[in-house]
Amino acid sequence: MNLGIVVKWSFFISLVFELVGALMKIMHLPGADALLIIGMVANGVFIVSALSEVWGSVRINTNEKVMWTIAFIFMGFLGALAGILYVIMGRKRIV
Repeated sequence: MNLGIVVKWSFFISLVFELVGALMKIMHLPGADALLIIGMVANGVFIVSALSEVWGSVRINTNEKVMWTIAFIFMGFLGALAGILYVIMGRKRIV
């Protein structure tokens, strides 16, 4: 399977499941925990696949690879900011 497809789909799946799960959790609806877990697993898949794509790139230097790694590790689990930046802006230049 193409790594780019895994990166894009795992990001969008994690974003949707985490947002819907959080909304359901706020509204005290059943099943919210399962959606949040699915979203977190998809987020983990996104981070691993995106880091694999970044470190396999020959178009960027090592300093930028380290910067993306730090962004994915620290901001990837806190929110979708690193993912949004990577999918929308950074991926075109890296791949």
